[in-house]
Amino acid sequence: MVKILLADDNDDLRKLFSIMLSEFTVIQAVNGQEAVTFYKKHKPDLVLMDILMPIKDGIEATKEIIEFDPKATIIAITAYSSKARNILQAGVKQVLKKPIRRRELIKIILKNLH
Repeated sequence: MVKILLADDNDDLRKLFSIMLSEFTVIQAVNGQEAVTFYKKHKPDLVLMDILMPIKDGIEATKEIIEFDPKATIIAITAYSSKARNILQAGVKQVLKKPIRRRELIKIILKNLH
């Protein structure tokens, strides 16, 4: 089964995304530091990364994950499109703007799985 690491500090959004992604195994991280730790431990097929999170933001977490695994597939999900350039430079494959519909999210995930 496909494993997705979901990193977002918002409890309600993590619950919503887990429901939307019920056909996948979803590992949840509440901040960027947990995202890095869980990536190394679980080696997910894809990461959905929020940009603004406590302890370590999504940009720094993305850089660390890419340094650990240059082939990591990371998709940023954010409500702040002004941060899109920074996270793209950090190595994400795509930036999705919140809110996002389930159909669009599934389509993007399937397109990015390798």
